[in-house]
Amino acid sequence: MTREILSLTATLVLIQSAAGQACPKVTYINPTATIQSLVTSINCLIDTTERNRTAKAETNKAVVLVDAFQVIGPQHTRAYGRVLLAVLALPSGNTTKTALAMPDNREAIVPGAAAAECKVKINSDNTVDAACNLTGGTLYVVYRVCGL
Repeated sequence: MTREILSLTATLVLIQSAAGQACPKVTYINPTATIQSLVTSINCLIDTTERNRTAKAETNKAVVLVDAFQVIGPQHTRAYGRVLLAVLALPSGNTTKTALAMPDNREAIVPGAAAAECKVKINSDNTVDAACNLTGGTLYVVYRVCGL
């Protein structure tokens, strides 16, 4: 029993030092106190491990972000992680007309008033091209990034 406790104590000390935990160290005083120290140390390690696991899982989730640009003439964006969709909004009188481009339908056109027109295209390199003639529009790029 004493060898098992000493072996378990040494293992816990190694795990704690390797993980950099601030859990209490186990000291051998008498069998009852040592068991209590072991239980306290193990509970601390479990709590700390669960907190670290939860924090890592949250940081590795995919995040959806949106960039917005004013489009006057041709516009070419930077490369994104993965473009989910692009929306081009064009004011037309008292309303706003929109065009939606998605990875399975990469191009869209929105006609405006008085021969104004805006186009949007999602490129295979995860960049987005947009162009408006006669009037300006707004481009919204919705994209996914992993691990933020």
